[in-house]
Order: sequence, then structure tokens, then C-alpha cells
Amino acid sequence: MSTAQRGRPDAPSYTGRTLIGAVGWTRIGIAAVLAFAAAVCGALQLIQMPFVIAVIVFTVGFAVAAWMRMSTRFVVDERGLTVLLGGFWKRPTWPVEDFRTVQLRTIPAELVGVSTGGYGWRAGKAMSAADGTIEPLPGRKPFTTTSAQELYRLLVTRPGTMVEIIGREGWNYLISPEDPRETAAAVDQAIRARR
Repeated sequence: MSTAQRGRPDAPSYTGRTLIGAVGWTRIGIAAVLAFAAAVCGALQLIQMPFVIAVIVFTVGFAVAAWMRMSTRFVVDERGLTVLLGGFWKRPTWPVEDFRTVQLRTIPAELVGVSTGGYGWRAGKAMSAADGTIEPLPGRKPFTTTSAQELYRLLVTRPGTMVEIIGREGWNYLISPEDPRETAAAVDQAIRARR
């Protein structure tokens, strides 16, 4: 008898992605404009070439880093959720054994910076979810904490509906995938398969 027949689902094998939102494209656009302005100033010999090269290298590096931290692929499987920055640079897996529950959380555009501390791949303190912002998955209850802030591993690229994974100890997780409902269902399946 397979584990799926005994009531525990098989582990998922789901691949999703996050997309760059307006804030990310603005950051990349500003970096591109600065690099172009430095190149023009260098061509017109308004500033010295070593400074021009330094500005171009810095702004292009900033743009690439912003793109990689917001345009990602991720895999949900029996180990947990693994993010690949830029679609190729594998980061440490968010371990399924640390996942207590998963839910959908909505954060409007005007509150993303205040709630999560910013955009992109990062770790730090973020605001805990309020009751009206949570949508539980079928068969699960909404989870809120008594603390105003908690430690989170974040991959927030745009406002709207996100997947919030509540951890057992220490860290919670928040990701804004292209398809939040499919991602949340895959994480839910991984949690249930682990039990």
C-alpha cells in the first residue's frame, strides 16, 4: 500500500517562479540611466574615464543583482522550497521539517515596504499577518502570532497575494510567486507528505 493510499500524499515536485514587479523594474531602470549618463559624460570627456568605468561597473552590477533577487525560479519538493536566484543560483533550501502550516497572505502595495522591510531576496524582521489579510487553505486554520514582528526569510517581488509559511521555530517564510495558489497547494502537500 503506497503512502498516498494510506491518506498521506506523495511529496510534490512543483516548479514556480517570481516575477519582477514595478519596484524592481524601477531600480533596474534607474541603474541603466545612471550607466548611460556616465557613458555619455565619459564620451564627452566631462569626467575622467576611470570614474566613468567605476560608475558603469557599479550600476550594471546593481541592476544584475536586483534582477537576480527578484526574477527567480523555485522548486517545492520533499526537502522543502529551494530558490534559484536569477533562475540558476541555488540558495539554501527552506526545510519542510521547519514548516508548521501554510496560508495565503495579502499585502497591498502601500504596505509592502512597511510590512516586509523592502523587496527582493532577504532575511530579517517583518510584520506579522493581521486577521483580515490571511486566507487559509482548505483543511487548515488561519495562523497569527501575538508578536507584532517575527523573523522571516523573504522573497517579495510585488504586492498582492503571497504565500506565507509559518515555521515551527525561529523563522517564518514569505514568497510572492507568479501563482500563489498553486505554490501554496504544493507547500501544503509537502507538509502533509512529511507527517
